[in-house]
Amino acid sequence: MAFVGIAEVMYWLYKKEYLRAKAKYLRELIDQKNDLNSSNEPFYTCVYEKWNSGEVPLKEANTLCSLKFEQNKRF
Repeated sequence: MAFVGIAEVMYWLYKKEYLRAKAKYLRELIDQKNDLNSSNEPFYTCVYEKWNSGEVPLKEANTLCSLKFEQNKRF
């Protein structure tokens, strides 16, 4: 029982830290998206819109937009 109790506490602590980090990233993402003077604004807008629409999870939205903008730079 002690192992299960410790595992449960560890799980919730790491989950709490993960959610804090994700919230911080989202706040920064929204700030970057709203900064129209930034050269990266289109990238952050792409990530935010894909994530916010529910189309894909945040990590996948970041990857898809990275690929999209890397391809545009090559051509």
